[in-house]
Amino acid sequence: MRLFLFSLPKNTLIIAIFSVWLLAWLPTPPAGAAQPNIVLVVADDLGYSDLGCYGGEIATPNLDRLANDGVRLTRFFNGGMCVTTRASLMTGQWWPVALRDFNSTDTLPERLKTTGYQTALIGKWHLPGHPMDHGFDHFFGFLNGFADHFAGNNQYQLDRNPFHDFATDFYSSDALTDRAIHFIEQADANQPFMVMVSYQAPHNPLQAPREEIEKYRGKYRVGWHAIREARFEQQKQIGLVASNAQLPAYPDNLPQWDSLTEAQQDLEDLRMAVYAAMVDRMDQGIGRLLRTLDSKSIAENTLVLFISDNGTDSFSVVDQPMLAQGKLPGDRGSNWQPGTGWAYASVTPWRMYKISQHAGGVTSGAIARWPAKIQPGQIRSQAVHVVDVLPTLTRLALTDSVARAEENANLSGQSFVDLLTTGDWQRDRPLYFQYMDNRAVRDGDWTLAEVDESGWELFQSTIDPLETNDLSDLHPEKVDELAKGWLKWWRMTSQEDTYQPTTTQDSPHYSPQGDRGSGQRYHPSAMPPTLGSK
Repeated sequence: MRLFLFSLPKNTLIIAIFSVWLLAWLPTPPAGAAQPNIVLVVADDLGYSDLGCYGGEIATPNLDRLANDGVRLTRFFNGGMCVTTRASLMTGQWWPVALRDFNSTDTLPERLKTTGYQTALIGKWHLPGHPMDHGFDHFFGFLNGFADHFAGNNQYQLDRNPFHDFATDFYSSDALTDRAIHFIEQADANQPFMVMVSYQAPHNPLQAPREEIEKYRGKYRVGWHAIREARFEQQKQIGLVASNAQLPAYPDNLPQWDSLTEAQQDLEDLRMAVYAAMVDRMDQGIGRLLRTLDSKSIAENTLVLFISDNGTDSFSVVDQPMLAQGKLPGDRGSNWQPGTGWAYASVTPWRMYKISQHAGGVTSGAIARWPAKIQPGQIRSQAVHVVDVLPTLTRLALTDSVARAEENANLSGQSFVDLLTTGDWQRDRPLYFQYMDNRAVRDGDWTLAEVDESGWELFQSTIDPLETNDLSDLHPEKVDELAKGWLKWWRMTSQEDTYQPTTTQDSPHYSPQGDRGSGQRYHPSAMPPTLGSK
């Protein structure tokens, strides 16, 4: 390019030369910086501390790399249950509204498509209707809540066509990764894309390739409390919890590890080995996704957001039927669950588990990476909720501020883009939770929570984030204030005048979980003598 500078006045010439020099040294904005690609990864029933970057011993080098390259959101809340979380994720509304009005609500992919995004869902749907009727251009996965990891089920589809190609080497995490990579590789380079990779791991059935299981077999013979304590110490080292923090009291419905028989310990070790293998294999798939972004030179302007839909499943309702069929954790055709002991370890440092609205049930170990905008190695503790994801991603997709404001009006969630990019962000509204006979409200310094419809517990979150010290007797006025706020929210979102929850006492799938008197006691199963070599 020829620059005609010598005919300009002296001052103008100096300014022009300086401007050219400055432009040459300024970094070039990444292509398409106004609209990043989006990879939204959702694990299923993953515990808060299962990843290495959240204190766990399971090998997760790729998610650990993601955390080191980006930001850990240490108080990312979910709905405590698969369908409630996914409804809020897709709509930006609290789940009672989201599920009731799902078919008439603009979903996340529908909103992104209006701004030029290509969209795909790979994995679990578990919501009303079909994904391609709600804004996804492509779909590979299953429509219901879970499937056999080796053999799938009749709810698997490729776009709108039934999928039956479950080869002998089929494994869900591998197949979902393959399809997600294919979508990224085939996406039009002139348009941004959003792919939601909704893994089933480590949701039951506990199944994994045998070589992965063997990597962990025997490592959990130390017991769930030892694992929990080791993870807690690692969390202190990382800075996820205070150095002087104390674990909540041991649950009164969970037996001590040393009280178990040798056969019980053997089966429990296998149970957790399979769970760890599932997390490990999922991490390997995420590593392949990240390498695909690198190979296409699009990682710089791709936001990768990783969450879990709820805490670990503490139930074990099919143990005896599985043993009667001669099937152990990990076997093809089996359907084992993690059980209360390993759920207790997985949700470290919190209390309670999936379906509970205490922190262990509703807190995800979330990670976000976006090299163009997020400084690496950040840890941020502001309260974020899955209901905030839609307004966050639509803010990134819309370049016009007026359009952003209109798009995100009347949503329950609020954008946390500034939390990702600068850290200068605070929530300006309460968070509400409910599932079956469990509920909570988190508002500023206070948390009010109930498990098994056994009465409100009050915690001062800023000094007691692990929800250990119930202050309800000391501050009845605060209990009354927060309870009234929760009931107002419930009436508005559910359109029910009273709160009459479905009880876990009568459920065939769930049972009371409370760790202070209301929970059903956990009875670990034992390894049959004839199957102990597996």
